[in-house]
Amino acid sequence: MGTPGPRYFGKPHEAQPARLKEIIDLQWGQIGKSIHLIASACYPFQSVLHAMASPAFVFPAEGMPGSRYLPGASSMDLIETEGEALVSRLFGWPAGYRATLQPHSGTQANQIAFNAVLKQDDKVLCLKARDGGHISHTVLIGRRHETANYGLTNDGRVDYDSMRDLARKVRPKLIVVGGSALPREIDFTLCGEIARESGAYLHADISHTATFIAAGLHASTFPACDFISFNTVKNLRGPNAGILLYRDTLRAETEAAIFPTTQGGANETGMIGKFAALLEWQNRDIRTYADSIVHLSRAMASSLTAAGVDLVTGGTDCHILLMDLSNDSRTGAELELEFERHGVLLNRNLVPHDKRGPAATSGLRVGVTNLAILGYSVPDATALAQWMVGVIEGKSVDNDLIRSLQAKYRWNLDQ
Repeated sequence: MGTPGPRYFGKPHEAQPARLKEIIDLQWGQIGKSIHLIASACYPFQSVLHAMASPAFVFPAEGMPGSRYLPGASSMDLIETEGEALVSRLFGWPAGYRATLQPHSGTQANQIAFNAVLKQDDKVLCLKARDGGHISHTVLIGRRHETANYGLTNDGRVDYDSMRDLARKVRPKLIVVGGSALPREIDFTLCGEIARESGAYLHADISHTATFIAAGLHASTFPACDFISFNTVKNLRGPNAGILLYRDTLRAETEAAIFPTTQGGANETGMIGKFAALLEWQNRDIRTYADSIVHLSRAMASSLTAAGVDLVTGGTDCHILLMDLSNDSRTGAELELEFERHGVLLNRNLVPHDKRGPAATSGLRVGVTNLAILGYSVPDATALAQWMVGVIEGKSVDNDLIRSLQAKYRWNLDQ
């Protein structure tokens, strides 16, 4: 026998290429010098980062727990089966539902639901991206299926009357609710009634609101919805990876849609990261966390509206503030760059009836989840909102506030 080789997984930092260290240092530097208001991501738990540095992917986990296509996946069986139970626990153990950690992303979770129940000529009822829906609900699914779009009311909320009228007319096989830029709570019970009236399945994409639903601040998706999908990176402090809940009666269709219809092998690294986040929520008060997000979000909304900034729906029920700057000469893209120049990260976004395209937009989307994670006070959050008004109005702003907030509220791995 030869001399044993080095412990490959022992101390990976010692073998880290210099260029890799430079890039990672750039990432940490970006975190340290930015106020992160991007609504589609938040700071993860330390355990999530640790889990995703593990060698989970060394043994492939194709297939479902207990029925893998390759040996060596016993630990992934534990992660999936225990993780599925943790998902159910997070939502109060809804009867008649199963969960899976298999989706690679939120969009993949959506596609799995689509592929589980839709046949070639089936129609889908959904919300346009321009009105706050996710592109996977329209652009992606529209490549294969005829879609019809319900709209929003004059105050920017989901128009349930429009949904009902279209469902009766179109007779869709699937109705999709939820999205990426909807500041208000959704009435899933009413949506379920509309779906049943028209003989449709109901799919709720709650990537941005899963935390608030699990905390009991928003109406439950159960038992109205047939599929519930979300991504743990938005508010749940997990990785950029998807989770899907579905009715137990749809198990065979859903498992077949996972593999091989929608995706190939499992993303083991993503699954162990999701598992780590779910374990964290066993021992944390998600209600207090969700309350803190909404409290800061509404405080900032009040400050913005008091200064004359138009918000879609006039306010918020979650972490999202959607500013309507249709009357501003500058586009959302231009303002996004201006904010980034000052060290504040938020994103351009379409608003209802936007006359500009997605590359320019007439809106800005703000997310306050990271402010809650960092423990921002209401006075500091409102001061930040008032500073933002100055940038929007094109005034000369003092960056002392931004520098002081960056120094006062720094993300560290103990948070």
